Amino acid sequence: MAMPIRAIPVLEGAAARRFIKEAKANEKRRGTMRFSEEEMASCRAILEDARKHGTIHFD
Repeated sequence: MAMPIRAIPVLEGAAARRFIKEAKANEKRRGTMRFSEEEMASCRAILEDARKHGTIHFD
């Protein structure tokens, strides 16, 4: 049986303006997260372990 189509919520007024402002600000900060050397080492260890067990395949 088909599911009924629901209305799509739409932002209006101040909420819409705030959303657009925040979206543009986030576009400018895209990809700017900083990671400590400890976090990077942990990530490398996890990836190396996954490679060893054959659960991840990339060069």
